[in-house]
Amino acid sequence: MNDEIEIVVSLMEEEKHMNDWVKMIEAEPRLLFVLSLISVAMLLDLLTGLIAAKILKQLSSKIGINGLLRKIASILLLLFFLPVSSLIPLQIGSALLYAFYLSFLMLELHSILENYEKMGIKTIIFQKFLAYFTNKDEEE
Repeated sequence: MNDEIEIVVSLMEEEKHMNDWVKMIEAEPRLLFVLSLISVAMLLDLLTGLIAAKILKQLSSKIGINGLLRKIASILLLLFFLPVSSLIPLQIGSALLYAFYLSFLMLELHSILENYEKMGIKTIIFQKFLAYFTNKDEEE
């Protein structure tokens, strides 16, 4: 009987922790918006990478599978940090998560632009736009 009570208590504690990070997501719906932007950017990166490889006649299942596995691992990592960020007090976890997600989004956008360049599409305007956000510290 004692074991059953301990199991119920531990399940209730786990549910409380789950509710904490779900409440954090409800309080910060922009986190899910940024996460969905990252997901769309990942899909676009995969598609543009495939098109670029096809144009350059460098289509390889080994490289494609490696890229796909990296994208899946990245999404799992991004999802992993949702509940972890709720453990950091005073909304600092949310701020760090935003910074992490936005930097990851910038990396995905950069990769998409690289794929466009491989296809022969000029991306200088977009490169300047990304450089404004990524190289701002170097100018100051």
